[in-house]
Amino acid sequence: MPSPLRGKLIGFLDDLYVLPEVRAAGVINALFNALNQSALDKAWLFVRWNTADNNYRARSFYDKIAERTPWLMYQMPVE
Repeated sequence: MPSPLRGKLIGFLDDLYVLPEVRAAGVINALFNALNQSALDKAWLFVRWNTADNNYRARSFYDKIAERTPWLMYQMPVE
């Protein structure tokens, strides 16, 4: 996705779901290792994603591999 303030592209992971039966089997590590390699190949400065506040299991992993930003996301319905 474009990062206008930087004048560069960055990565944005739009959606992520790992089947419960394969969680804790290394799938998430493989996914993020591949994502990191793709980001290096594309010269992205970083990769961003959103997750639910109550997604504690995923957040515990994300806290190990990434920096949490101070941003919250809002969505306004169009009426």
